[in-house]
Amino acid sequence: MLFSIMMILLTRRKVTREYLAERFSVSKRTVSRYIRVLEDSGVPITVEAGREGGIMLYDDYVLDRTYFSEAESLRIKDALARTDDEYGDKINRAISEKIDSVDKMRSKDGFVIKQDDLYIDCDYEQAAILRPKIKVITEAINASRVLDIKYTDSRGYESYRSIEPYTLVFKTGAWYVYAMCRLRGDFRLFKLTRIGYIRKTSKSFTKTESKLVEKLGLEFYNEIYADLEFEFFPTVTDSVVDWLGVSAIQERGTKLYAVAEVPVTDSLYKKLLGFGSSIRVVSPPELAERLRDEAKLMLDVYDGL
Repeated sequence: MLFSIMMILLTRRKVTREYLAERFSVSKRTVSRYIRVLEDSGVPITVEAGREGGIMLYDDYVLDRTYFSEAESLRIKDALARTDDEYGDKINRAISEKIDSVDKMRSKDGFVIKQDDLYIDCDYEQAAILRPKIKVITEAINASRVLDIKYTDSRGYESYRSIEPYTLVFKTGAWYVYAMCRLRGDFRLFKLTRIGYIRKTSKSFTKTESKLVEKLGLEFYNEIYADLEFEFFPTVTDSVVDWLGVSAIQERGTKLYAVAEVPVTDSLYKKLLGFGSSIRVVSPPELAERLRDEAKLMLDVYDGL
């Protein structure tokens, strides 16, 4: 019962004694006794009186969510459903509710991939978009199954395609699937955020030499690079280091500078604009000019507010 109360509190964050007493068919005094046991065990519970009050967990309290993997949870719930008619008690339902509570917490995590030998984290919104797509793509890669997708290219043109997925690629801060495009008859990198619809089909394909390394190397080779230099405030030092590395940082008197060779892409402009007034681009001058023009446009947008 203690574990069940914990799962309910982790999911709902606030419940009443009346609810718990009715849920477990016990008295409110028994519920209070169990709550005291949890408090004595170090669980940060607070109790508020009044109509809007209740038993609550602190917002920053979490429980280890690695009881079962997703596959294990599905297998257990399937087994419980198959044996539900054989038992007259409520134990099966209670176990399923506990697993559902853990799964709900897992779905709120910001990871894209979580394995024993690989963990890739990001913000919740991005994870919610990417994780289902990565799951389908991974299954298709492992089973050599064709994927049907709706894809929007960089010009905004939408098309429906059948692709043969080979590899998941994380390149220049974005996720792609490297696949043979049956429409084009060649290997392509498809950006996951541009895939609006994705479905694993029953059609199989035979993998051939994909030349992934050569393909990616060629794309990097074709990118235009520039020698970037900018002055920045100490408050954004960690962000600059995370982006360009410690070796890119230079101290000149009392000022901090970053110097690095970077590809000139739209992502670069967005990255620099994200620093706001905490940096000042020194070179190349055309990059500094473009950032200045963009800042003026932003000022015009907000000038009438």
